[in-house]
Amino acid sequence: MTLCTCGQQIEANDAFCRACGIRTSMVGSLCGTLSRRAELTFQALAAEHRKGWPSSEVTHTEENLRAIDQAHGDRVAIRPFTSDEERLNGADWEWWFHSGEMGFGMRVQAKRANRSGGYDLRYRPDGEKYQNDLLIEDAVAAGCLPAYVFYNHLNWVQLRHGKPWVGCEHRPFTEGQLGCTIASALVVKRTLLGARASSRYVKDRSRPWNRILCDGSASEVPRLDTSFMRAQLLHRAALAELEKDPARAGTSPSIARLPTRSALPGEPGPEGRRQRISKDDLRRDDGETSTPDAATSSQAERALNRQLREMAERPVGRLPKRVRAMVRGAEMPPPDDRAAGAILVNLGPVGD
Repeated sequence: MTLCTCGQQIEANDAFCRACGIRTSMVGSLCGTLSRRAELTFQALAAEHRKGWPSSEVTHTEENLRAIDQAHGDRVAIRPFTSDEERLNGADWEWWFHSGEMGFGMRVQAKRANRSGGYDLRYRPDGEKYQNDLLIEDAVAAGCLPAYVFYNHLNWVQLRHGKPWVGCEHRPFTEGQLGCTIASALVVKRTLLGARASSRYVKDRSRPWNRILCDGSASEVPRLDTSFMRAQLLHRAALAELEKDPARAGTSPSIARLPTRSALPGEPGPEGRRQRISKDDLRRDDGETSTPDAATSSQAERALNRQLREMAERPVGRLPKRVRAMVRGAEMPPPDDRAAGAILVNLGPVGD
């Protein structure tokens, strides 16, 4: 006799638990499941646009999360923070990848491609700040790397990267795997600095989302350090592009002079959360001649980027206290009002 994920005893040869109906044999890799979900998203969104009634980002996110949970309920736990549909629209999800008490987080915003394949990158949820700015600020405050997941329905030729992901040991590459791609939020930040946001720029710097959870082996479960390295590489590349050639990109000189030191203006606060940056934490650059409000904004941006650089360079660390509690099954309040929920992915031994 063995136990189902719901805690009920089941026979060794049972395909489904008779108590909860969940499939008892979780087969296939996490990488392969994300790959299949990308292909299904690609097909579904294409059909929806053709018929004239495309689903929202929330709908596609819920369908993907439901399928991932069904296929890997022994490794993936989903903790919604709110069921309010208004608050869910435009909200972010936390993805925490862990093994034991070690792990890392990504704060993810979903964007659905429109009929022509572009994205609404200049959306302002509060009518003031870009959604991208809010995502980055909330991610840093929660100790996460900021990222976007894009739901696509049109193929494109990768001008910059070619196709370095032409398949892995889990599943051969198909163009439908571009149905769900992931990119650093700093990629979006850079294109927003221009007069016109370029969806093509973003697409050429995104990659199929399953590759975060692919270590190049046939193993069903990737190693935590490999997944962390892949997530960091996305952000390091984005930081490098954000810093270079500020005049042509329309960036400010302050972004181009990001310091390399790892000292942070804010230390972890209660429940392991990073405190938001205050004016007292910020230092004014020598020779700055801008207005006080502009100076504060510029200093806050530099402080934020210092934190992002440190997060993209540090080794994998201990999970925040609030995340460790969620891993153990406790209900925790959201880190902020815009967090829709948390997705906890166990990359260690089951039950770890």
